Amino acid sequence: MNSIQLLPPKVVDQIAAGEVVERPASVIKELVENALDAGAKNIEVRLQEGGLRSMEVRDDGCGIAAEDLPLAVTSHATSKLRKPEDLDAIATMGFRGEALASVASVSRLLLTSKTAEASHASQIRVDFGRGQEVREVAGVQGTRVLVEDLFAELPGRRKFLKKAATELSHCRAWVERLALSHQGVGFRLFHQQRLLFEVQADEDLDRRCGAVFGSGLAERMVKIEERGTYLSLEARVGPPESARRDAGRVHLYLNGRWVRDARLLRAVREGVREFVESGHYPTLYLAMALPPERADVNVHPQKLEVRFRDSNLVFASLVKALRRGLAQAPWATRQVGELGSEAEAGGRMRSGSSSFSSSMGTASQVWERPLADSSGQAAMESQPDSAGPAEEDRTSLPFPPREQEGLGPILSVANTFLVREVPGGMEILDQHALHERVNLEELRREIRQGQVISQPLLIPALVDVGRQELALLLERSETFRRLGVEIEAFGETTLAIRAVPARLERLQADKLVMDLLDLAREHRQASPENLQEEALYRMACRGAVMAGDRLDEAALRGLLQRGAKLPQDRTCAHGRPVRVFLSLADLEKAFHRR
Repeated sequence: MNSIQLLPPKVVDQIAAGEVVERPASVIKELVENALDAGAKNIEVRLQEGGLRSMEVRDDGCGIAAEDLPLAVTSHATSKLRKPEDLDAIATMGFRGEALASVASVSRLLLTSKTAEASHASQIRVDFGRGQEVREVAGVQGTRVLVEDLFAELPGRRKFLKKAATELSHCRAWVERLALSHQGVGFRLFHQQRLLFEVQADEDLDRRCGAVFGSGLAERMVKIEERGTYLSLEARVGPPESARRDAGRVHLYLNGRWVRDARLLRAVREGVREFVESGHYPTLYLAMALPPERADVNVHPQKLEVRFRDSNLVFASLVKALRRGLAQAPWATRQVGELGSEAEAGGRMRSGSSSFSSSMGTASQVWERPLADSSGQAAMESQPDSAGPAEEDRTSLPFPPREQEGLGPILSVANTFLVREVPGGMEILDQHALHERVNLEELRREIRQGQVISQPLLIPALVDVGRQELALLLERSETFRRLGVEIEAFGETTLAIRAVPARLERLQADKLVMDLLDLAREHRQASPENLQEEALYRMACRGAVMAGDRLDEAALRGLLQRGAKLPQDRTCAHGRPVRVFLSLADLEKAFHRR
């Protein structure tokens, strides 16, 4: 082996640059954050060939004194830290003093700056770590950084860069991220002399969301604001249809810093799970503010991750805020009619050429509103010749009020989907998702009133489990009891279920035990409240009708009436749609009519 020796300073700088400078977007992030720390009110970014050829960031901040320019491009030289204790309460975007030095070691960097007190600007050039003398130049207050030929002397790094369009998209993403979180600062992004993005310094958060997400989507985003003594947050959440499988539209901020933390993303998904389809992320702007000493941002080379002193409190607050805010969202419940109504204006069920009792095995069933003649009386509907006399005596199903025009028949397809006409198009309901949502909201209401009503079993259901599994379930027995599930040991390896929630008639004891056991394993450290919420999701699903289950007229009528009282009927407990609306334009497009 070779003897141990110190690395040359240039190699050290390039190794450090490898942690900070990954691509042109990394340079833009660091330079714009420096401008923000300098108090800039206007920041301009100019790119050539996606940043591969050159990048320039201009700001009108406080500037850098001429005598400090050599230090500014030296590793670990900064004006933001003075003593070790300062690392415990970082309030600036940058703090390590390595960004400019790292960029200068892997590019040609030209730094020009002027303070308010200086009579002229000063400039320093660094070519791949080789610095030159500071010289006087003309210039206005602020700082201008020009970066050219990134990785030109490091072909091994250069070959990993993508095409100009790809690198441009990453650069733009960082400008948009920083523009969202820094109200009071104007941003402009140019590429090849063409303006791509702009927000004015006086534009508020809603206007900035419009610039980033599009004005149409921004207008539909739900506003959430919570101010606490420890944690405050402000959020804008897009409607369910704007959700994506990736987190590209999730913007999380801590004290103005954009962060990408896996645990925060899990908290976001937990907070929106009832409003966004499972496996998807919402369109989201979420800014958290808490005392700097309560978080550690010095845990990632690019300062993207964060550690909280009270992580459980932060995550729980985030989840609760999202749930409370989204429950009031205008798109939580469809505005096109109600699911059910006690209105006297009812309807009849038709099933083609067979009677109601014999139609339950068919692929589809239709319930229709009676037609009204000029005298206001319900006109007799023409019935198929084979319809039995019992059809005239069928009980009417509930429908939205008569004054809501255009609400047509309800069609049950494959004992799974309920289809009806609504103003402007048609709507499809998933009977399992609807029943699951109904179960969840009714169980929650009972919990708020004290405790879930339980139904004692005449003969306790016995389920064999292991000794450790039995002990694990019994440890959580009080939480399960509040949910209407009463369990106790029946021997060393058998669990007895003595009561289940009264309203969940379809709940199967053995499957319930397996669900509770899975939850107890997965959430060993969870609070009773979190475990209770997870159990509610499972129970609501297990107790719902399934796809293909046949519902008679009374059962369907009851389900629709219960569904009419829901505070949120867009998704089931797992975020899957309850209702899908197809506009006339959607139908015309599907049939090539437009």
